[in-house]
This record gives sequence, structure tokens and C-alpha cells, in this order.
Amino acid sequence: HFNDIVGTSHPLMEAINLAKIASKTSCTVLITGESGVGKELFAQSIHNASSCANGPFIAVNCGAIPKGLAESELFGYENGAFTGAKKTGMPGKFELANGGTLFLDEIGNLSYEVQVQLLRALQERKIKPIGSNQEITVDIRLVTATNENLEEAINKGNFREDLYHRINEFTLRIPTLKERQDDILLFADLFLDQANQELGKHVIGFTSECSAIFLQYSWPGNLRQMKNVIKRAALLASTDYISLSELPPEIYEHSETKTAMPLRNETTEKILIKEALEKTGNNKSKAAR
Repeated sequence: HFNDIVGTSHPLMEAINLAKIASKTSCTVLITGESGVGKELFAQSIHNASSCANGPFIAVNCGAIPKGLAESELFGYENGAFTGAKKTGMPGKFELANGGTLFLDEIGNLSYEVQVQLLRALQERKIKPIGSNQEITVDIRLVTATNENLEEAINKGNFREDLYHRINEFTLRIPTLKERQDDILLFADLFLDQANQELGKHVIGFTSECSAIFLQYSWPGNLRQMKNVIKRAALLASTDYISLSELPPEIYEHSETKTAMPLRNETTEKILIKEALEKTGNNKSKAAR
């Protein structure tokens, strides 16, 4: 649900507000954003706030499906449709999502041939399983996502322009973690709590230097990368606070400076001051140092 999306930064709030607007319509939504920003969480939230919330939410990672199996995954197949097919046949993801939402993640990875079939299914709201002569009517809400530039893919001949316009009735861009500067330390604490629970650890927090590095680093892998970094650091931590020595070298070696780094804005400055005061028992001299 939208209430499960963590953060208070302005770019995130804008994305949530747009997603809430989209959820109240029947528009096909295209969610864009870098890998690891939480596109599926937004897709689930749109589904649960929509009129089809009582129906199923079926997620498909198109990048994980072998190209030769994409058609059977999406549209299903009948008994004996091809060598190796189950004797009972198999319903496709379109049929499983009937009455609910079908989320196609990394849609740019679908082959050109499957794109043709997908466009037809969206236009006619009917699918034909492999090996069947009967069409099945489906009523679904489609949400798609990509970390690619589909317009560039169109220019290269890898993505159909007519399908792009069909899935792009409403575009929603999810901001990167770097853009959500005010949320970075919030996520650091959240992921540390999760790591403590998973690993049976009792790490309290991060040193001020560590927090400053988090604010400075670009986080190319976004939330997924931060979660992995903090889980690893919590596992290695031998004191109450995670320090630079527990972080992977790439996190701090490429920072602009390893000592007195500029703070991005007043909000993050206040967060670091408060954190330093708490760790030093409100001793201002120690906190300043």
C-alpha cells in the first residue's frame, strides 16, 4: 500500500501523489526508474488503491523469462502444445490476473514477436493459449515498468512504437535514492533494523563519518544496493556502531572527500547534528568534533 512506501522527500511525495491519481483510473501505467528504486512496490500500491484491489496481483519479470518461453508464460498453453509441455496444460499470467492487475516488469526485454501478441491482447482483451483454437476474454489492469529508455529502443527497432503508446497512457517516474537526499539516513536506519532482526545482531547505528558517506555516495544500485551494503556491514560490525571499516571500499573510496564533506541541505545537516549529540550525551564539543 502507499502507506508502506518509506520516505518524506519532495520527489518521492510527488511520485506518490501521481501514483494515487493513476490508481483511481483505468489507465495503463508505465513506471520508469533505475533498478532498485522500488517500481514493484509502487505497482502493488496502485493495484491495492484501485477498483480491482480485490482481484489478484500477478507480477512477471520479463527479463527473467527465456525468450522462447515468454509466449507460454504470458498466454498459457494447452495439453501437448509443444515438446515438454505439461499434460494438463498451463494457464498464462494474463488468465491468472483476470479481474485484477498484471504487472510486467522490465517490459523492454520482451521479444518483438511477443510484443505483437501483447499489443493484440491489450487491444482486444482476448488471449489464445498456445495449441488452442479458443480465445479467452480477460479483464485486467495492466501496469508495466522499465529501467530502459523505450524511446531509444524504438529508434533502434527493438520496441514497437504502437505498443509503447498503448502502455504509456500514464507515465510515472520513481526518483533515485540520490535524488531523495532527505530519505537516505531514514532508509539506513530501516535497513539496519531489518538486518539486526535477520542476523540476530544488536547494532545501534552508524558513526557520523559513516552517515556522512551515505549522504555523499551516489548509490547507483539505489535501495537494493543500500540494503545489501548495510546487511553486510551489520554482519561485520563488532561494536555498537557501524563505521567506515565495515563498508565496502567502493562506498567511500570514490567520495568527493573522505573528511569534511559538504552537506547537501539544511535538513540533512540537522539530522547529522542530532545524531552526533545523541551519541555524545549532548556534549557539544565532542559532537562538533
